[in-house]
Amino acid sequence: MKNRIIIGLLLFVLFLGIALLDIFWLNFLIFGIILATAFLESLKLYKIEQKNLVFIALVFYGILPFLQGINDIFKVILLNLIIISSILAYTKSDNMKLILPFLYPTVPIFMMFALYQNYGIECLFWLIFTIIISDTAAYFVGKYLGRHPFSASSPNKTIEGVIGGVVFGSVFGTVFAFIFVDVGYFMAASCSILLTIFGVFGDLFESYLKRRVDIKDSGALLGAHGGILDRMDGYLFGVVAMFLVLA
Repeated sequence: MKNRIIIGLLLFVLFLGIALLDIFWLNFLIFGIILATAFLESLKLYKIEQKNLVFIALVFYGILPFLQGINDIFKVILLNLIIISSILAYTKSDNMKLILPFLYPTVPIFMMFALYQNYGIECLFWLIFTIIISDTAAYFVGKYLGRHPFSASSPNKTIEGVIGGVVFGSVFGTVFAFIFVDVGYFMAASCSILLTIFGVFGDLFESYLKRRVDIKDSGALLGAHGGILDRMDGYLFGVVAMFLVLA
């Protein structure tokens, strides 16, 4: 528990420093490293051995900095999926699972970079800050007040913890957005509420994938926090909520 808290604080301080610097090409490089790591971790969840697939995802990621509008990100995503599907068809592949890592985590990581590129570091910080508050509140509320299981995919998650996470995440996310992001109160509140709800199911989806292949963590890069996907699962669904409200 102590190590988990220390690592969590160090990660937050590191992100805060990167956010304050806000150097575009540095952030592009960091996102690329995160994408490659998360993609490789996801291969274990899907039981896919072809690690060279990560280079295809990185090639399409390399296009993103040169796009102008928010709609272009979806064009790149669709093109990526069409090309992968075409390769599967051309080679008459028996492994349809090869497209899965291009859906998750590749698509939401592309969306996270597009969020930063088009709406600024403040929106990206809003996403991450809100999910951190929600996850932290859910853990402590569930630990001390949790009585009723939320889902079989994540036995340790309780209804009380989920409610606590949504409430605290929504309140703190709304206050942060209203102060630091150029949005009105209604948009700040509605986006923060959706963000926390989507984040819950992002966490649940990651747990579901891990239980299907009977592994505890997606990786070991972050010590007590597991792998990159273990740390980002809420963000990967939460970013979709932000696009629904902001885009």
